[in-house]
Amino acid sequence: MIELSPENKNKYVLGYAGDTANTAIYLSRLGASASYITSIGNDIFSESMIKSLKNEGINTSNIHVNNQKSLGLYLIDNKINGERNFFYWRKNSAAKTFFENIDINLLLKKIIKYDAIYFTGITLSIYDSKNINIFYKLLILAKANGVKLYFDFNIRLNNWKSKEIANKLVLKFSKISNTIFITKEDLKNLGIRAYKNFIVSNYKNKLVIFRSGNGKIIIYNNKKFNYYNLIFKKVVKDTTGCGDAFNACFLFNYYKDNNIKKCLNIAHKLGKDVAKTQGAIIKKENFKLKNYAI
Repeated sequence: MIELSPENKNKYVLGYAGDTANTAIYLSRLGASASYITSIGNDIFSESMIKSLKNEGINTSNIHVNNQKSLGLYLIDNKINGERNFFYWRKNSAAKTFFENIDINLLLKKIIKYDAIYFTGITLSIYDSKNINIFYKLLILAKANGVKLYFDFNIRLNNWKSKEIANKLVLKFSKISNTIFITKEDLKNLGIRAYKNFIVSNYKNKLVIFRSGNGKIIIYNNKKFNYYNLIFKKVVKDTTGCGDAFNACFLFNYYKDNNIKKCLNIAHKLGKDVAKTQGAIIKKENFKLKNYAI
């Protein structure tokens, strides 16, 4: 997607990002073999996005070009405390009709060569019922072939037609996933208050990472809750991309080392460092691999 992020009160900077793209970038920087799957337009902005992803070492061979559509756009409005509001323009987004324009069997042959698929609630929110059903079937087939599914709730209600639809689809897709990322804000947006009951009822054999804010993280694994209170110094410039970076760092390191506490601490460090910078992506020269990889 095209991203417009504030540089100051009077100026916005154009870039290319989005939650899954941010996670893919950080996974690639950490050393994972990352491939991005989406649909783009045939225009200068789409070409620039491809170039941006390639510069991060991301495989773009599975990105489909739709000559009739364009990239979606979103604008970030930062608050004084570093939190933000998002405004989306996606009516003509090529990504919305991705599954209508590709050979699903060919795509399946490609993705089963990977270890995992990462997707989010924002991914689900852009599709109509036809595309969402195709996507669901693709994930089921991929999982049957040994591919892990990693899902981040990442609820932005202004992307959804209704809260009811969001609840239904997020629950449906999270239940087939192996690892699920949830925040307190996600559950609040969905109208869910009793987080323990919700997690136990739906994710008995899953790994759930629940971030409740201010460095407090609750892990549900092997039908047990474990609580972590990570060191939290609130130096915040812009929280955009913090969760995306956290997820990438946790997954990359957890794949190498199943020590959850160690993985949480190092992922939390990357998330904090992202919050200290403007925008979702730390400049390459400031990204020190040794700080974020086990």
